[in-house]
Amino acid sequence: MRRSAPSLPDIDDAEFAAKLRPLGDAVIPKTGQTNNRISGPTDTRSVDHAETRRSRLSVAEHIERIEQVRGPKRRFEYLIPVRVGEALAEDAAERGQSAATRLLEVLRNAGYPIIPEDFIDLRKEKRG
Repeated sequence: MRRSAPSLPDIDDAEFAAKLRPLGDAVIPKTGQTNNRISGPTDTRSVDHAETRRSRLSVAEHIERIEQVRGPKRRFEYLIPVRVGEALAEDAAERGQSAATRLLEVLRNAGYPIIPEDFIDLRKEKRG
């Protein structure tokens, strides 16, 4: 047997507003009153848009230099035993780095031509 949902009381708008008024008075600050719930001072920094543009330009130039030195990147997929992939991921996690970075370190230590720019994550540089 299915129960029907309880019906809401039939009240008009004026009565509804009257019932909500004490809640609004308690929560909404009055004009001219300070709101004690706001944490910290308001942000009064001035923004130098020219400096922001120069900063973004320098980040873009930095990224372009890295890409020129490093060369193009391409995704490769290799099938390796699960135990090897898991060991690589576990080792990287213990060192606080990504598996891709750890793999680059292993390849560099094995004599592959890995350069310092290969370790730079350009996604993080763009946030700069």
